[in-house]
Amino acid sequence: MPRVPDGQDTGVNPEPYEMLAETVPASVARIRRFASDAARTSAPDVDADTVALLVSEVATNALVHGRGSVRVRVHPTARGLRVEVHDGNPALPARRRATPMDEGGRGIALVEALSAGWGAEHTAEGKNVWFEVTARGA
Repeated sequence: MPRVPDGQDTGVNPEPYEMLAETVPASVARIRRFASDAARTSAPDVDADTVALLVSEVATNALVHGRGSVRVRVHPTARGLRVEVHDGNPALPARRRATPMDEGGRGIALVEALSAGWGAEHTAEGKNVWFEVTARGA
């Protein structure tokens, strides 16, 4: 376990779990499994089903609208978990108002509603979309 300078145990693994996925539809299932397994392993008090649902939304956006491969990182934090999805398209996601007849357009609203926070930022190679899920009772 990592130690903070004063010697108190943080209980947080500083190394993120990471995977690289191809831009094919089957990758969403692999990403969902990877993120939920990482959540169960590194942050057992975080709802792994919520992590799986949210990463599915963000990863689907990256696969549909992104460029190149998709990199997923799961970072345990002191309060829960941070999940990052990187793709090569610099266009940042925007929350849309989907009509009842729209097949899509609800993903970011779902991420906003179920996460403790989310955001997106440009990187040298594209963009990084992230969300955080806190542990139960935090």
